[in-house]
Amino acid sequence: MRIKVGTTEEIFETLDKMTDTSQMIKNITTAVHKEVKNQAKKHFITGTLHRNILMKTKGNAGIVWIADDNMMVNWKGKKINYATFVLFGTRPHLIKAKNRKALRFSYKSLDEFVYRKSVRHPGYRGDDFLRNAAKKVFKNLDKLIKES
Repeated sequence: MRIKVGTTEEIFETLDKMTDTSQMIKNITTAVHKEVKNQAKKHFITGTLHRNILMKTKGNAGIVWIADDNMMVNWKGKKINYATFVLFGTRPHLIKAKNRKALRFSYKSLDEFVYRKSVRHPGYRGDDFLRNAAKKVFKNLDKLIKES
């Protein structure tokens, strides 16, 4: 079977013609989940992001998401999942210790911790690894469908 990538409506029409799409959806969702974890490897510091990349399938639906467990940070008076900053980046900003006397962190070049009351973060460009993973999987969509 071959699915021509076209409009969303054309893709759904092709999928609707198939008799059992649940295994195909599971295969595609699993492939996206695996690729998201692979793409996000460079962002693993504590492992929290890696553990929170989850997937679920039910019938003809599948989803891959980043859970909020231990990932919520304060930003402009709101709690937000820090994966947002990994995906979309940040501008340069000041980070201050709020609940402690100092921030504790380590440099890769040092074997000890450094303590500071505040640090100037240089900003981060962002890495939309979710979108990149989905694009990579959908390039191999024909293969995943044939395996189902």
